[in-house]
Amino acid sequence: MQITGDIKMVDVVQHDIQLLAVIQRFEIPLGFKERTVSEVCEANNVDTAFFLQIANSFHDKSFLNWEKFKVFPVEWIITYLRNAHRCYVDHRIPQIEKQIESFESQVDKNEQNVKLLLDFFRKYIHEFNTHIEQEETNVFPYILELNEFVKEKDKKRLTTRKKTSINDYHEEHNSIEESLFDLKNILLKYLPPPVNNCLYNNLIFDIFRLERDLLDHAEIEENVLFPLVIEMEKSLLSNSNEE
Repeated sequence: MQITGDIKMVDVVQHDIQLLAVIQRFEIPLGFKERTVSEVCEANNVDTAFFLQIANSFHDKSFLNWEKFKVFPVEWIITYLRNAHRCYVDHRIPQIEKQIESFESQVDKNEQNVKLLLDFFRKYIHEFNTHIEQEETNVFPYILELNEFVKEKDKKRLTTRKKTSINDYHEEHNSIEESLFDLKNILLKYLPPPVNNCLYNNLIFDIFRLERDLLDHAEIEENVLFPLVIEMEKSLLSNSNEE
């Protein structure tokens, strides 16, 4: 199903509950009533076309076409990604850590696999937070500054800037995704049965959901944001060479 502006927002959520995460990152509150997607976006000062492009890309990968994102300001994409970062760091990751700690209390304290799980996840949290900090303090500011260079066609400021490329930041996504995949394998293959199987299943479900969310997030960065930045870099380089 393609999401369009004339569909009721509540129907969008009922069709794909995962889209609540997208709605949250646009800072749109619940309480849609009978309003359509366009009406909800307008009431919350959200560009409807941008919302639809993100929501459809999240809902169905066949709609992910970075060429269609070229019409939107890069600042909008970064704001969306930053809101996703806050969700991961403030809520999703801590929630999973609490579940693992709860799981630890239900098994034999001598069970080493649980300790390994906690150690692995805390190492993952550190790796993940380092990755987020890198994007927040280096990548996003670099892109926003680059965007200003493009707008102003300020080649002087470009030549005085430290030599950097978006490719310098591109390699970290794979390791983050692989670590989460390894965590799932530890849970499914090696941990003993818990006393409360529902908590165990919820933990696995939340990790799978986080993995999907992070993959969607990475695809927006790699297929939308980074190509736009590469085009900006090439544009500035081309203009600089013409001087």
